[in-house]
Amino acid sequence: MAFVGLYGALAFYLRAVPANIVDREVIVWVDRGAVSFLDGTMDLVSWFTDLRPRLVLGAVGIAGIALTGRYRLAVAVLAAIAVTAVPINVVDLVGGIVVGRARPSGASFAAFPSGHTLGTIVQFGVGVYLVVRLVRHRRFLLVAVAVLAVPMVAVGPARILTRAHWPTDVLGAYLLGVASVIVVVFVIEFVEQWLADRVLLGDAEPGA
Repeated sequence: MAFVGLYGALAFYLRAVPANIVDREVIVWVDRGAVSFLDGTMDLVSWFTDLRPRLVLGAVGIAGIALTGRYRLAVAVLAAIAVTAVPINVVDLVGGIVVGRARPSGASFAAFPSGHTLGTIVQFGVGVYLVVRLVRHRRFLLVAVAVLAVPMVAVGPARILTRAHWPTDVLGAYLLGVASVIVVVFVIEFVEQWLADRVLLGDAEPGA
């Protein structure tokens, strides 16, 4: 898959050139305080995209799918999370080991890729896929997609502006995140079809 290949290439490049000019110049610009007025907003984005808030949102979303009678889809989403969580985290961990650099803040734990960004892209990217499938009203669909896109767009800049990650950490997370969304969606559709073929769960007809 192209995105995984680009992620791997970026990891090996950063291992060879950890102090590249893009990362240095962006962090110097951040340190000058050019966008310090965004500090509060960026801290809020970082909090919202942390693991615990995302777990709550994910649980609410899956429960919502089940409550609308789409039981196969709810089970398929849970199965996809269970099947893909370990491989995604392994690729994440390997990337961190390969690059092996500290964060801009000086924290010693692995900088590459940005875990906040990766998790947010996967969760909200799958959310976009689900609302496109489930929401029939065009206006509601556009609003839902826009709302889900906000954290995906904001999380990368937030992690850079709070000096939690280098810009290339965020880039790597976006690349791996897109690849992960594709895999998760594939697993969801596979499991859902498998359940349907065996008539293991009934689904309500999709509403408007």
